[in-house]
Amino acid sequence: MSIRHHRALAGALAATTSVALLTACGESDSGAKENTDSVTIRTDVYYTGAVLPLVAGVQTGIFEKHGLKVDLKEGTGSATTIQTVANGSDDMGYADAATMVQSVGQGMDVTMVAGMVQESPMTIIAFKDSDIKKPADLEGKTAGYTPGSAAERLFPAYAEAVGIDDSKVTFRNVDIPTRTQLFLGGKTDFTFGLTNVSLPNLKLACDCELETFTYADAGVNTLSSGIVVGDDFLKKNPETTKKFLAALVESVEFANKDTDAAVDAFFKVDKDSKLKPEQVADQWKNSSKLLHTGSTKGQGVGCTAKKDWEETIGMMEKFGDVAEGSATVADSATNQYLPGECTDDLGSDK
Repeated sequence: MSIRHHRALAGALAATTSVALLTACGESDSGAKENTDSVTIRTDVYYTGAVLPLVAGVQTGIFEKHGLKVDLKEGTGSATTIQTVANGSDDMGYADAATMVQSVGQGMDVTMVAGMVQESPMTIIAFKDSDIKKPADLEGKTAGYTPGSAAERLFPAYAEAVGIDDSKVTFRNVDIPTRTQLFLGGKTDFTFGLTNVSLPNLKLACDCELETFTYADAGVNTLSSGIVVGDDFLKKNPETTKKFLAALVESVEFANKDTDAAVDAFFKVDKDSKLKPEQVADQWKNSSKLLHTGSTKGQGVGCTAKKDWEETIGMMEKFGDVAEGSATVADSATNQYLPGECTDDLGSDK
């Protein structure tokens, strides 16, 4: 079955999620407690090294130092996280930018206020000793397909870029854990993933060499993940948003400066994590290399560029079922709440 037949399933993710509550630690005086803002934020999926600054920042008291009490929750996919932010169940979310553009195009009132993993980590992964040596070898092969996953959604764009026929690839509709197990068990020929998160996991799980075909190398560039906020929350809580992003920037700096300490904090929060410390460290180190694109290099953490948003929106209009003109840069993102200097104002006055 062609991937195009699956795209209508992209919004069919379950809305339920297991909740993991984090309580900000650290000492503060009575005045600080009286001025503390409470914020709920949901990640895209379970905690990984990609969100290390969020987890470690809350656990070590960085967010509390900025006057915030952060309730961090695990998600079950970007689409669901964006929904809970849009309907006010959560104040903020960490979610995929392309999925957010799709949601904005559908009329959801959400805005990305900080780009985190900006350069696209989307990739196709095969075993090094398989007969998949180049993109053309994907034709006639089988892979797992997860509705709502950005790499799967934009596979037609990748196929067009490298000159292959995506209708000649067979897909099995599964969730992400099953997709991974099918690949590791040899039931599928290749899998989709992210170079910053999936690749370290797969390498550890299979103890083998893997071949990757990245979307970015093929010229398929979309912004990856960032902090999404509901428009109503933004209007009512601009100062809280600014404090949150200032704390986030400090948390990113902390994770970069002392990754081992940040990883220790991660496991104090997620004591039941199935990840190993070296996985979380590798995931963050990989993610930290993708915090900027060529358009935002040298700018502050979180700054996004109009050019990158235009490219992401254009890609989603062509391949992601987003109606032309239904999502604009000004509708989708703003840099105005970030503490650092950003070149583009993105035309948003939210």
